[in-house]
Amino acid sequence: MAETQIAAAIGEFVDAGLLAGAATLVWQEDKVFQVDAVGWRDVERKLPMARDTLFRIASMTKPITSTVALMLHEERRFALDDPITHWAPEFAQMRVLRTPTGDLSQTEPTARPITFADLLTHRAGLTYADFHAGPIAQTYRDALGGDIDSDRSPDTWIANLAALPLIDQPGAAFHYGHSTDLLGFLIARIEDAPLGDVLKRRIFDPLGMQDTGFTVPVAKQARCAAPHGFDDAGQLCVLQAGPGNSFLAERPEG
Repeated sequence: MAETQIAAAIGEFVDAGLLAGAATLVWQEDKVFQVDAVGWRDVERKLPMARDTLFRIASMTKPITSTVALMLHEERRFALDDPITHWAPEFAQMRVLRTPTGDLSQTEPTARPITFADLLTHRAGLTYADFHAGPIAQTYRDALGGDIDSDRSPDTWIANLAALPLIDQPGAAFHYGHSTDLLGFLIARIEDAPLGDVLKRRIFDPLGMQDTGFTVPVAKQARCAAPHGFDDAGQLCVLQAGPGNSFLAERPEG
């Protein structure tokens, strides 16, 4: 597909109000075939998308974190079937809900410890509050806070998570949840350095990803795309207006 066809195809979604905008790149074997910016980085303020617009990558941090974990595995820092308790003794005495959506008082011991492989495959018995029903959901919210919570140190966050019952036995089933978050904290302990520093040294710097990180400096916040969604009428809208409302200029502890 030619450059103009890619831009035109995306432009149709923008014109239809289904997409705010996009920055596109076609790169094969060290050759850039196409790079373009279409639509808006903020539909309400009519700020155009640019080639250097910054985006929240949300759970795309998971493959980045997992890549670093596999680097450490290649370096024999741990085996995939190693229990995580060597690096996180907080998880030595875990309990499991008898039923995933059941009463929090109805638990049983884990059949085996959580392993690194469990975390990498989301089979550790961990979940997200917004992805699970039952009493455990609110308990997750109360114990762990929001997505970015500078009031909790990494050690406190891990201790709070370990105090919660698992929703399934380790290795028993896939549950999308905090597995990669916990994996990131374990990487920080193994490397004895903040996770952001480890990712920068092992991934971002070698790949020239100078604009990627857990924070957005004030000088770069004007380049950030606003998060978009749909209102009750089905119209495209900005979910959280203003670049300063959802980007940390300084890294939380850890």
